[in-house]
Order: sequence, then structure tokens, then C-alpha cells
Amino acid sequence: MNVGNRIKKYRELKNYTQSYMSERLNISQNTYSKIETGGIKLTVERLKQISDILEMSMEDILNNENQVFNFNNSTVDKFYGYIETLQEDNKEILLNTIEILKEQLDYLKSENSKLIEIISKK
Repeated sequence: MNVGNRIKKYRELKNYTQSYMSERLNISQNTYSKIETGGIKLTVERLKQISDILEMSMEDILNNENQVFNFNNSTVDKFYGYIETLQEDNKEILLNTIEILKEQLDYLKSENSKLIEIISKK
């Protein structure tokens, strides 16, 4: 597996999009894509930037022997990863929506408990 493929694997394990990575690196998404496909050769400086974003060492990215398991790859994590790439206005709207849904869920749980109590008394 080449370096670009390993970067892609680690990016996906973090649930980051290519757009997110390109924004953090201050390059176009197309240019970032070429990094992962091997169309652009990495400099040490760019590899360091990528390793910082992925929160891993350059050695770990370069080492072909690493076994990585993603224990946090859930739909919720992907959703929060998606939120991180949104513009601030959209991010605020989604976070508010999540809070409203949490409140509704708490209310429904409360109502469900009341119904269970009523049923159990019969």
C-alpha cells in the first residue's frame, strides 16, 4: 500500500472527507485527491501537516506494517464529522436541531414511562 492509500485509509477512519482535509491544508479538493491517488508527490512539510490533522505521527503514516481498527466508526460519528465540515451558519442550525430532537426524545421517554406505569397498574 502506498503512502497516498494509507493517508486515505486513516482519513476515512477519522470520518474526514477530502473536502475537510483540503480546507485544513488550504489546497483544492482536487489537489488533495491527487495526494491520495499518488498524482502528487508529498513533501515532508505536507506530510507533517497531514499527520497533524490526522493526529498521528509521520512515521505511523509511512509505516506499512500498522494495523488500525476503527472502534468509533458509527453513523453518529460520521454525522458529527459531517457537521465539522459545514459552514458556521449551517453548523449552528444542525446543532440546534439536534438539541430539539434530544428534548423531544426525553419527553417521549417520560411519556412512555407514564404509560408503562398506567398499564402495569391494571
